[in-house]
Amino acid sequence: MKMAEQNTPVMDPAPVHTPAPQPSGKAPERKKKNKKIVKNIITAIIVLAVIAAAGWALWYFVFTDHKDSNLGQPIYDTAMTGTISTTVRGGGAANAKDSATITLAADGVVQEVYVTQGQVVNAGDPLYVVTSPAAEEALKTAQEALVAQQEAMSKLNEEMADLQKSRNDLTITAPHGGKLTEVSDVKVGDPMTSGSQIAVLVDDTKLKLSLYYSYAYENDISVGQTAEISIPATMTTRTGTVEKINKVERIVPEGSVTFEVVFVLDNPGTLTADMVASASLTDSAGNPIYPYENGKLAYYQTTTIATKASGPVEQVADLMNYANVTAGQVLLVQGTNDIDEQIRAKQEQINTAQESLTKAQQAVTDAEKNVQNFSATAPISGTVVTCSLMPGMEVTSGTAAIVIADNAVMTVNIQVDDRNRQYISEGMTINLSDWNGNSYMGVVETVAVQGTNENGVTVFPATIRVDNPTGTLMGGYYLDYEFTAAESTGILIPTQDVRYYTPEGAEKPQAVVYLQLQPGQETPENAIDKTTLPADMQEEIPDDCVVVPVETGLNDDMNVEITSGLNDGDVVYNNTPSEDGSYYGRKASASSKAG
Repeated sequence: MKMAEQNTPVMDPAPVHTPAPQPSGKAPERKKKNKKIVKNIITAIIVLAVIAAAGWALWYFVFTDHKDSNLGQPIYDTAMTGTISTTVRGGGAANAKDSATITLAADGVVQEVYVTQGQVVNAGDPLYVVTSPAAEEALKTAQEALVAQQEAMSKLNEEMADLQKSRNDLTITAPHGGKLTEVSDVKVGDPMTSGSQIAVLVDDTKLKLSLYYSYAYENDISVGQTAEISIPATMTTRTGTVEKINKVERIVPEGSVTFEVVFVLDNPGTLTADMVASASLTDSAGNPIYPYENGKLAYYQTTTIATKASGPVEQVADLMNYANVTAGQVLLVQGTNDIDEQIRAKQEQINTAQESLTKAQQAVTDAEKNVQNFSATAPISGTVVTCSLMPGMEVTSGTAAIVIADNAVMTVNIQVDDRNRQYISEGMTINLSDWNGNSYMGVVETVAVQGTNENGVTVFPATIRVDNPTGTLMGGYYLDYEFTAAESTGILIPTQDVRYYTPEGAEKPQAVVYLQLQPGQETPENAIDKTTLPADMQEEIPDDCVVVPVETGLNDDMNVEITSGLNDGDVVYNNTPSEDGSYYGRKASASSKAG
């Protein structure tokens, strides 16, 4: 450090004179005693001064009332009618309401890239082309598996339909009227398998007769033509009709070619199957037409009645040979236990197959999407936020190729605590602003009805929709929000005008104000005796004030609403500033603050 220059001039030293020697004697000893006496007197004076100062301080601070000697004039406020509101504030990050991330599902090589970061695209615009044999092979495999699963499902459904039909077939009825023949011995409880014969039902109300005629009569015989049927066994003749003509070619031993004619006739009740019979026809000229040979009567309809499903016999009719039955008559009923068990087992197979089918369908959908992702188009309109692809690049499965965000509409996710949940609802508008002072208008889209506890506070997630037509709001911007929780019009005073204390025996603090009595104003009936207040509160009450209890409502950073206890125009005490301005009012004690 450089030494500062010395500006005082240096004086030359004065000549030194050597004093002459003093004669020896007792004078110096007396002089020393005088100096000692003076020193003792000065010390005593200082001690007395300190004692006096201490005594004065003790008297001043202990025995005199000096507490108001350094205070200025009290400050009062006038209660006025006004509007007050409480505001809820918070913040959250803005994000695009709609966004899409295209992720590659298989390895491949980038062939073309049509977009760049920051580019605006419309839904359907091509984004890139990536070749991926693995993705195409995966799609083919998934499609083949789906076809196989569909075929298996179809087969199971057919089998279930057959089982349901078999269940309906457990009740066996006569398909038509007639006589029972070849009746089996069936009893209740007998196990029956599908296809077990019960009886043969014949319709003998009519009989059939099949005869063969030479093709020489082909044009002389027609369906519906009347014939005389002769039965040698009964030596009777019955009238019949031609029911069917079958143009077959039966060669008889004589070398003639014949065709079949089927006759039908009513049974008077005396005819039966296997009786020999013949039929006589006439041509248009009245000449008789005879068959090649006689035939045998047959029942008009013969049906073998058999079970169509497995199951024990639960009911059985009185089945006897040659017993007449009518169409629809119940012959036998089987139990459903066996078939029901089969249906349950089949349903389980169908359920399992349906799950496999759903998975196969989803696998095809995913595989198709994967293939599409290798030649992707924009799924939404918006701005390309990121693009990680370049032509010639080898990409791997799981690569996030492109992210598109639609910034035209943004959302801000916020959390509202349980104290303010009642003030926010879907559809309400909320003011938002960013760090740069830009203002936005938002609308509440959703508010959770179930809260979550975080660090001892219950919060409710909510989503705010913000229209962003100009695009000034970007994803990730932090926005501050505020909304009015409550609003009221009433008597307002500054917040610091209200004091709180807890009356003896009370559980909650009581709010009070110091009301200045105006000329002619009487003390309110509900005024509180000052002596019941804590000592520190008693000291600050001005002489011209009385203590009045009040009830408070809303409050903001400046004022508080008085819902009862004051009228418009009332004057209340605020505080008393110090004269030197070092502080305002008296130091607040615990009793003068809200609990």
